Amino acid sequence: MLPRILVTEKAYDKGQSVFHAATDVAFQPAAEMESALAAAVLDCGARAIVVGSERYEGPLYEALARAAAGKPALLARFGVGHDNVDKSLAHRHGIFVTNTPGTLDDSVAEHTLWLLGNLAKQISRQEFRLRQGLWNPTAGMELRGKTLAVVGFGAIGRRVATAAHFGFGMRVIAVGSRPADDFQRREGRPLEALLAAAGTAEYTDNLAATLGQADAVTLHAPATAATRYLINRERLELLNPGAMLINTARGPLVDEAALYDALAAGRLAAAALDVFENEPYRPTVAEKDLRNLENVLLTPHIGSNTAEANRRMAESVLASLRGFLAGKFDCLPRVS
Repeated sequence: MLPRILVTEKAYDKGQSVFHAATDVAFQPAAEMESALAAAVLDCGARAIVVGSERYEGPLYEALARAAAGKPALLARFGVGHDNVDKSLAHRHGIFVTNTPGTLDDSVAEHTLWLLGNLAKQISRQEFRLRQGLWNPTAGMELRGKTLAVVGFGAIGRRVATAAHFGFGMRVIAVGSRPADDFQRREGRPLEALLAAAGTAEYTDNLAATLGQADAVTLHAPATAATRYLINRERLELLNPGAMLINTARGPLVDEAALYDALAAGRLAAAALDVFENEPYRPTVAEKDLRNLENVLLTPHIGSNTAEANRRMAESVLASLRGFLAGKFDCLPRVS
């Protein structure tokens, strides 16, 4: 009998071509909600599951541990971000946690650039007006020569920087969480070489000092306790009134209520968000609904949702599952 692997419904839909083609494991769609998923784990005795971005806070880990009956269990994240998984609970219950690093970098970087260009030319705003029967075009802006602050200089941030500089002629400043010397040691390459390859003018760990220089800011940092509300009311006030903010990383990086106030008051020209503190989106403060502002572009967390990235994620998940089932735990892409 083939090992049965439960996959939450949205992840299953995205990766079903890969899952259907597998002949050594049997994938089965399951509910996303934790209580229903935990019940399904116990019902079929699954000790390996694949999950999307739904948050799991307790019963699922207990169910996996019970189903595994003393053997290791696996919770495989279909995606890269893993802030929806409680790693301490997983460790306590003997559950390995994996994700799919590197599989969605191109898709998210491209989505960032589409959002940037949309804001610069006000495409969504003008298209909406045209559909209403209005013909009152407004002036956009060129990106060439403008300064882009890339906050978070990992794989996605570097792809955005490369395309922005070599494609659009922008001046790029990379903002990291580590001092330059520490960053250079961690990368194992001279800083000058890293920056040149990505078309980046400079690297800094001083976000506050960079914001005032930027015509556009794009966020590519992970969601941690240290990065929660990285863009808060005080930092929004450092931005120029004509600046644009883009977030395709994680919703909690931005204080959405403070962002609403800045946009509504004209202290910030525009913003584009693909990720939100609450998903599906609902405002963190009821009367500060970003959907009511004309200078905001919102997409429903689709940055990584491309056919190509979904296939890569499914293939990465399948490789992790095969390694787990073969007992090759040291080969699993475990997250910290």
